[in-house]
Amino acid sequence: MRFTNITAPRPFAILGITLACAMATPVSAVTFKGPDANFLAAAESIGMTGETWETPELIAAAMPHVYKFSHSYTLHKGDYVRHLKQSSAPMDLAKILVRDFDGTLSAQDFLLNRMQNHNAVILKNGEVMHEHYGNGLTEHAPHLDMSVSKSFTAMAAAIAVDKGLMGWNDLAIDYVPELLGTAFKAATVQEISDMRTAVVLAAGTVEKYWDTRLSDAQGYYGQEKSAPYPNGTLDFFPLITERQNYAMGEKYDYQDVNSELLGLIVDRASGESFTNILERDLLQKAGVAADAHFMSDKKGLAMGSTGLNMATKDLARVGLLFLNEGRNEKGEQVIPEDFVANLWEGNDIVRSAWLKGKESALAGGHYKDQFRVLEIGDKRILAMIGVNGQVCAMHKETNSVIALNGAYPMAETPRFAMMQFHQLIPSLIDALAD
Repeated sequence: MRFTNITAPRPFAILGITLACAMATPVSAVTFKGPDANFLAAAESIGMTGETWETPELIAAAMPHVYKFSHSYTLHKGDYVRHLKQSSAPMDLAKILVRDFDGTLSAQDFLLNRMQNHNAVILKNGEVMHEHYGNGLTEHAPHLDMSVSKSFTAMAAAIAVDKGLMGWNDLAIDYVPELLGTAFKAATVQEISDMRTAVVLAAGTVEKYWDTRLSDAQGYYGQEKSAPYPNGTLDFFPLITERQNYAMGEKYDYQDVNSELLGLIVDRASGESFTNILERDLLQKAGVAADAHFMSDKKGLAMGSTGLNMATKDLARVGLLFLNEGRNEKGEQVIPEDFVANLWEGNDIVRSAWLKGKESALAGGHYKDQFRVLEIGDKRILAMIGVNGQVCAMHKETNSVIALNGAYPMAETPRFAMMQFHQLIPSLIDALAD
């Protein structure tokens, strides 16, 4: 594996060496691999390809396997696995009621029939209150986590900052000089992490919040589409040259390009793929029980906005860190304590930026470092969120984590957000409080 035709500071050049070492020693570093040819042939036999897997007819079948369509990293579990004890008083989702627009449903029916849910793991005080696995999955099976990935990219950035490799107030252009002449030339790492760049993307469909040239450059919907982009995602960033009529940092606008750029900055600052940081410094210390996978472009830049594929129960294990100031059950500081505290608390800048964005119509709160804090009624929820029913929600007062994975068939973000955060999750939290 080699990087070619890329102008970059010396730390990024080290990444090619890192990848070679990763392939030679998979137990101590991530493993980089190409698309799974055998899987692609089998999937094509039912009409599932890189271009079609996300269609409503195929998305449920694709969700456990999406990483096989692209290049990806395997993030290996470590020797330590956090045991999750079964609660002596489990929840019965069939008896928890959720108010829907046309009546009341059980949480069980709401998950399966309204949200097209596959897996759910609900923890309270570190114990399993409920878990189920559908769509042919088990507790160790990976599932595409969509934009939950963004939060993991930010965790890698936070760990890199804590190690002194980079700073939140640094200019992004210091790590990525290719941003000269782009709309990001004055952006700080923090503004990118908070999605406060408000850049102008190429026109897409009404529901999309990404530039389709980005997914093409990444090979997200098949390697053929990446052919016009010889350097993968790096060829996309220079295309973003305009900004909205807001000062840099003033407005929150949810755009995938920020997450991709944040991942690149961590790569450049650390001299390795940020997936190595996630494997070594996050997942293995959180005690995950199964390998995870992170999708990548053909040049080895992991898809920071949407590339994570991991087991739902392991997602819940990571969620527990945010209820314990970033520490694992052994007392080790896994995620920097100040990073976790700042997520929960927010600040005047991100709260003001939230009010200028369209999501403020759905809930009060703020967006910081690729996480949302949502204020729903009397509940304050810290959440990692994906578009098709992927979520890890943390609630301090009940000391609970709600991890969900599903395949809601359309990117109807506002409608789904209402179902998830105004109907289902508050009902589950109320039941946990009881």
